Amino acid sequence: MTLSNSTGHVADHLDIVVPILRSGVLARQFCERVAFANVEAVFERCLYLRCDGDFVCIGAPDIGNGPLTLIGDLRHLPRPKSLAGQIASISDERITIGNSIRFALSESALWRASDWPLCPSPDRLIDLCGALASRAAIRASHEGLARCVIGAEATVGLARLARPRIKFFEGWVSEVLDGRPGSAGTSRKAVQGLIGLGPGLTPSGDDFLLGALAVLAAIGESDAHAAMARAIVDALPDRTTPLSGCFLRAAAAGHVGENLHRVVSSIMTDRLDAAVAAAGKIGHSSGWDMMAGILTMLRLVTERRKRSQPAS
Repeated sequence: MTLSNSTGHVADHLDIVVPILRSGVLARQFCERVAFANVEAVFERCLYLRCDGDFVCIGAPDIGNGPLTLIGDLRHLPRPKSLAGQIASISDERITIGNSIRFALSESALWRASDWPLCPSPDRLIDLCGALASRAAIRASHEGLARCVIGAEATVGLARLARPRIKFFEGWVSEVLDGRPGSAGTSRKAVQGLIGLGPGLTPSGDDFLLGALAVLAAIGESDAHAAMARAIVDALPDRTTPLSGCFLRAAAAGHVGENLHRVVSSIMTDRLDAAVAAAGKIGHSSGWDMMAGILTMLRLVTERRKRSQPAS
């Protein structure tokens, strides 16, 4: 990080260079095609750049890698809140905000999520689903959707609102898994009830769908993943926050962040306590909302695979 002027003395107007260590694949594409972006939001450990409906997150290493994320050391950024609303100029080598802050991209490593682990057998997947639901019943956040999908009492307003919508969504997914995806209108309706459901930059319903997409990809249900991805992209416009919509489009295209990947991979490799711990560290309740989508998909897929097993 450079804190001096061209003469080598400390400058009154600091010229700060932050090396970007890792670039998510979609973040790199953003930097290759976008010339200017707005600093849309600034938080303690990250800031977001926006150009039209696309976002890039510049964040500290502890937020985790992701397809839309540029990872660098942000500890010495001066008054980061003051950056909100400024214009960033972008090239494939650097991002410059104002006259004093540059994020160097030239040495960053490209980050992609690793391949999913091998899918467990149908019988083992059924066991994992039941054991995971038992853990969630004890440890899941009382906010959001996790307790809604494990049959807990729906006492929170959001859960009461979500339960019939999730039920309709489950019916559609079951038909998709059986090779009967239905009409485009039915597909849109199945996800429209969840997109944008709940407060915040990433509403609970959106996080639920992120978890659902991730686990479908992980267990090899490619047709169901493609059908859900199409339905989400078709239903998205103006139904949720622009940032959350960007995350959903990325997930629909098969791009999953490191933290969600860790949750699902831990489940697949029979490390359920690690999966629960990882979910609890994602946002305020986002990880548990993702877990709600994961649990829902696992239950539906395992029920179908159990039905399709030959009678012994």
